[in-house]
Order: sequence, then structure tokens, then C-alpha cells
Amino acid sequence: MSAEELSKLSLADTMVTTRAGAARARTAPPQNTQNSPSASPAASPTPSLIESAEGQQYDVSTFDEDLRRRAKRGLMDDNDISMKLCKEIEDGPKRYLFHLEDDITVALREDHAPKCSCGANEGGKACKHIFWTLGQLTSTVPKARPLQLAEDGSSVRDMHPADIVGKFTLEKIATNLDWVYQEEPLPDEDEMEDEIANMLSVFEPTQALPAEFKDDEAPDLTEQSRKYRELRDLLSQHAAKNPALFIQLQEIIPPVFQVQVFFDKINHRIDRAFAALGEYIASGPTNAVSEALDVQKCAERVQGVVKAVAEYYNEQVENDTGHNVAVLAAAALVKVLDEVTKRDHDAYANISWGVMPPTNAEENNLSVCLIGAAVEGDGLFVIDTLLDLPQEDVLRNHYEVLSDIEGRLRGTEWTPPAYMDAMRRLIHDKRKRAASQSGGGSAKRAMQ
Repeated sequence: MSAEELSKLSLADTMVTTRAGAARARTAPPQNTQNSPSASPAASPTPSLIESAEGQQYDVSTFDEDLRRRAKRGLMDDNDISMKLCKEIEDGPKRYLFHLEDDITVALREDHAPKCSCGANEGGKACKHIFWTLGQLTSTVPKARPLQLAEDGSSVRDMHPADIVGKFTLEKIATNLDWVYQEEPLPDEDEMEDEIANMLSVFEPTQALPAEFKDDEAPDLTEQSRKYRELRDLLSQHAAKNPALFIQLQEIIPPVFQVQVFFDKINHRIDRAFAALGEYIASGPTNAVSEALDVQKCAERVQGVVKAVAEYYNEQVENDTGHNVAVLAAAALVKVLDEVTKRDHDAYANISWGVMPPTNAEENNLSVCLIGAAVEGDGLFVIDTLLDLPQEDVLRNHYEVLSDIEGRLRGTEWTPPAYMDAMRRLIHDKRKRAASQSGGGSAKRAMQ
């Protein structure tokens, strides 16, 4: 844009760039407007000056009668036109696309007249949708004097509308006007449905994890859970037809929030599992006042939690969400291993509820059940998953706890040699490697 254009226009320089300022500008009264009959929108059905709902005046004196009517329909507030979402296309010459209701799209491209998919902007004359878009883009301009519009919508007071957008970025304009801005390409329908399920799982009434929420064949669903799944399906159907809804859901339930809720649920399950074991030990299988799990049932519950964490971490790495999943995963896994190794004893040694307890260590010792008696081929409980995480983050936050765990494992005869080797590798070899990769005391690399 030339200096001469800016000196004549000052349009972009005077646009409001905050949401609060935009709201004030849209409702502010016109400044220094002429009181002549031509300035009044009631002077004739198609006056040469059209005043928008926001009080902005537009000079359409060069328009013929038909084009004035189009401009009036687009710029006035009774046109039933609204924005679904907007986005910019970087592939090739930059374009700005404004998707309106009723499947109408207005496209802006520098040095070209705006185009509208309605087809009414032929012959060098803009349609009402183009005029509406121009009116929205200039709604926060100070109302000192009328804005001259080109017949084809290619300029507002000698400034191309694409230049107005480029000056402030489409994202800022969308924020000011409360439009939905599409930053990333939309997923296909199946991926969108999957992502909506991930998002909505954070509010699932029975605290189901994302994978569980997607399983419609899950047994013993509560009425609330069934109804919530119906709501999920309904939102998925509407989002497929209206991508703006999907984008708004992403803004309300961003990935970082989903990750936090997932691990809140995981930690709650960990606490419940060990509390249920404690209740079983204290009260037995028939007199428990809350959920009670024997050693083997507790082991199964804990294994399920570890598996869920491993699968979730791998899924997040594959999707490259860029969030600190590894840190939260490490904290949960170390917590599990710490609690398990603290229970390296006969859980039923001091019971008083009368039933003959099992005498086999694989049935009465949680640590033996999960670590000492592990079947070859099942992998190493917790350790395998910890070894897959970025080691500097695991060790930086949990080195002392892991060292205590190693001491407990070393102090018992049932710990498999392969498990001890992996534990040493995790703590000592990985510690050296992590220090080498991070340059000793320098800043650690960013979590992927």
C-alpha cells in the first residue's frame, strides 16, 4: 500500500484492535455527519448515503438504483446474514474466506474483486453478502466521515478489503467481531467424531476415560452414561454439518484441559484401588462399608490403570499434541510403583474377620503378584512404560522416589533379575544419558 493511499485513507490506522474497543466503536454515534436529507437513510428507499446498524455511513453515490438496494440489504441490520466461520488459505496467493450461513462463501484476494458463491456478483457488481462482509470489516472504523465503496466491493475508500484484513490479521478481526476463526484444517468426519468423543469424555458422568467413553458396548452403563452418549452422537452430527461448532468445542475443551482431566481420573482410580485393598484387609469381603478389593482384584485394577496410561501416552505422541503428557504419565506410574512396592508383605497376616486367607505369596502379596510372579512375555510392570518416556523428565522429578523403590526391590529375594536390571538401567544409565543430553546443568529439552 502506498504512502499516498494511507494519507488519503488512514482507515487501517484508525481501526480498533481490541474486542472492548470494537464494541464501543460499533455502538458509537456518527461524528460530524451531515444533516442534509441525503445523509438520512429515510430520505429515499435507496439513498446515496447508507448508514449501517453500527452507525457507519457508506457513500454509494456512484451506484445505480439496483446496486444501492443490494448495498442497503447487506449493510443494514435486517438482512439475516451471519458468519459461520472464517479462515485464510496460504496455498498460492493468500485468500481470506468468510463462510456465511446458508452455505454462502465470500472470498477476498489481493488485487481481485471479492467473489461470492451466491453468484449474484457478476458484471462487476457486488452482492449483498460482499457488502455485508465489507460492513463487518469496517464496523470499528471511527465514524468521522462516510466510507466510499467500490461497485464491485474491491475497495473501501481506496483500500482493498484484503489489505484491511492483512493489516491486522484475520484472527484479530475475528476475535474483535466474535467470529469463529479456523486456524487448522478440519479433520474428516470419522476423525472429527473421535475428537469430539475425546473432548466430551472429560465431563462423562461416571468418570469414564476417552477409550471407555467411545465403547458403546461397555457393560452396565448407567442411564446418565447412555444419555450422555446420545448427546455425543447428536453433537457429532451437528458438527459435521457446521464445522464452526467443532471449532468452538475445541476452544472450550482444549487438549491441555483434556490431558489434565485424564490424569485427574487416573490418579483418582489409583487412590481408589489402594483404598479398596485397605478396606478389604480391614473388613473382609462381606463387612466392607465401601468398595473392597482383595490382593488379586487390586492387582488387576492397577494393571488396567497402567495399561490405560501407556495407551494414552502413545496416542498423544502419535498425534503430536505437544503437551506435557509425559510428565503427568511419569508421576502416575511412579506413584503406582511406589505404592505397590510398599506392600511387599502378606496383606492378610493380621486379619481378624475369620475367613481363612490365602497363603500363597502370589495371592496375598501385592508386590509379588504384580512384579515377582509376572509371566514372561507380559513385560515389566510399570518399568517398560517408564523407559518409553523422556528420561530427563522422569528422573528430574522422581529420582529420589525411584531410588527408594530400587532399595525395596533389592531387599527382597523374589524380585526377578530382569526387573532389577531394568530398574538400574532406568535410574543410573538413563540418568547419565539424560545429563549428557541436557548438557549437565543446562536447560532440558522441550517435552514432545
